[in-house]
Amino acid sequence: MKVLKAETKKALLEIKNYYPDHIVDITVKYLLFVGFIVGFGTKNITIDEFYVGYAFWMIASYIISEASVSISFEKQVGTIEQLFIKPASSQMILIIRTLLMFLVSLIKFAVLYLIVVVTMHYKILIPWQTMLIFLVSIIGFAGIGMALSGITMIFTKTASFESIISYGLLLISGAVIPFANMGSFFDKIKWIPYVFQISLAQKISRGNSFSLFDTIYVVLSNVFILILGLFIYSINYRSVRKNGVMNRY
Repeated sequence: MKVLKAETKKALLEIKNYYPDHIVDITVKYLLFVGFIVGFGTKNITIDEFYVGYAFWMIASYIISEASVSISFEKQVGTIEQLFIKPASSQMILIIRTLLMFLVSLIKFAVLYLIVVVTMHYKILIPWQTMLIFLVSIIGFAGIGMALSGITMIFTKTASFESIISYGLLLISGAVIPFANMGSFFDKIKWIPYVFQISLAQKISRGNSFSLFDTIYVVLSNVFILILGLFIYSINYRSVRKNGVMNRY
């Protein structure tokens, strides 16, 4: 609880001191949203389906980048060792930071939603089942973030590729190119948990229900990704402690 309290306080201070960054970020996300809607229209995808894919991309990019960017920043300012000598494990600290970033991303998601509704007069419906998929998805997103943070401990500039990863996720989110227009390519990527979850959420927005298999696959795939991410983090953590490259930037 002490770690959660401390990290929450730290996150609130950062939001208070660097709120212009969040305003700019929401503005950029809104401009991208408008650009995609105006440029591509909703001929092959409903506004609800588009927003589902776009929201998944927003939240995924925030969560996946948080841990690796945090490690990179700690190395840059020379405070990385403080992260690893605290009573709580570095894994727990990074996961808590990731969860806090998820809450921040939800707030940004809600603000963007209100701006879109007010300025573009769209009525977007988000079923409660879709919100459950969002919640389960953060398990897998956190796993990917932990894996990247582990790699960042050795290759510091890994965090610099966050934009490439982020926009790569956007391309397969179904927001820019609807899944229906991907043809055979969609068949090759549809079992990727990220894509599967967006596709499932879009089906729900069309009024379809999800099966027991869908539920099991979403839960197990995200748990597997989290375990794999923690494993990769642990391997890299032991490596940097053994080889003494913790502060190398």
